[in-house]
Amino acid sequence: MANISVVLPAYKEADNLKKLLPKIREVLEEVCENWEILVVDAMEPTGDNTEAICVSTGATYLPRRGGNLYGDAIRTGFKDAQYEYIVVLDADCSHHPEDIKRMLNTIQSEDADLIIGSRYMKGGYTDNPWILRFMSYILNVTYRVMFHLKVKDVSDSYRLYRADKIKKIHLECDNFDIVEEILIMLKLKYPGIKIIEIPVSFEKRDQGQSKRDLGKFILSYLKTMRKLLSIQRRNR
Repeated sequence: MANISVVLPAYKEADNLKKLLPKIREVLEEVCENWEILVVDAMEPTGDNTEAICVSTGATYLPRRGGNLYGDAIRTGFKDAQYEYIVVLDADCSHHPEDIKRMLNTIQSEDADLIIGSRYMKGGYTDNPWILRFMSYILNVTYRVMFHLKVKDVSDSYRLYRADKIKKIHLECDNFDIVEEILIMLKLKYPGIKIIEIPVSFEKRDQGQSKRDLGKFILSYLKTMRKLLSIQRRNR
């Protein structure tokens, strides 16, 4: 039996968390000896009842530190996670909690360091509109080539990490680009790191509005490319 911390970056996701948290808890109670669910909310309450939902479902409500961006939520969750494995998934019900079982089985049976839930390998699927699928395809190809990442899906946040490795890297990115930065930094710090992808399905968010703006998405990743190339050069 494993010990797992689940990190859920959340911003105004109360309606989705009502459905998602009980499902995650059910999976963890089946496969884990010790577990925790860290719901990393905004720095200040947003007016929904996220904290009350966390209390009623046994999750830990955790205000993000350092800022209100996605990267701040990831850094806060990684720092506070206390168990051997760390799972990150979206709070909008786009990821299936049942996949945690396969991730855990794979990282243990294959003695891997990181398991990526991949939309782009055989058996994977994404339910996003075509424009987002196209942008994701371009992003993935570009990052694989520029940073020599030997994975098919560099941009899906649904991953299972070994905590002892992820806690030792310094992360600088503030937005969703931190997902790619993590791969680059792990590869630099641990040249022999073992990464395995398993197919997952990515569904449209259940309720609420997406936090991703296409224009900001494009601009952010153009800036990020330069930033990550600079980070890579400094850390070689």
